[in-house]
Amino acid sequence: MKKSRLYVCLLAGSALIYACGGGSQKQSAESTDTAVAEVPAEVVADSVTLEISANDNMQFSTDQLKVTEGQVVTLNFKHTGKMPKESMGHNWVLLAAGSDPAVFGAAATTAPKTGYIPQDKLEWVIANTPIIGGGEEVSISFQAPKAGYYKFICSFPGHWGVMQGDFVVSPR
Repeated sequence: MKKSRLYVCLLAGSALIYACGGGSQKQSAESTDTAVAEVPAEVVADSVTLEISANDNMQFSTDQLKVTEGQVVTLNFKHTGKMPKESMGHNWVLLAAGSDPAVFGAAATTAPKTGYIPQDKLEWVIANTPIIGGGEEVSISFQAPKAGYYKFICSFPGHWGVMQGDFVVSPR
């Protein structure tokens, strides 16, 4: 009886060792080669579509958007509220690196005729939508800037302080 227990234990131990990698070197090398060959290279699309919305509570639907440098970005922007653009209008403005959202936002209050985009700060703007009101939507396309961190804001008077986020551009 002791011999049969020993035999069962040895048999079970051998099976366990083999199942856990105790096979031959050739099998191990083959499975490693196969695993490496099956891993696809990361491919970055030449274009990307982003969705973002804003509401009557002065909130963007997200505070971060991510793209890869050089991509053609299509941004679909929707105002999910009900208030008209004259009282609760929103836009989406992507500011150049190093631009101060507070300075831009203050200057924007004096630019209602140009959609709250101050003409003396155009070099700070990478892309922007027009002002839209409740139920409206708009799409714009632009090329993603070089890798880095950028700010996006709503430049409607008083909104930039709470309606802003990060536009993260990864290297290609």
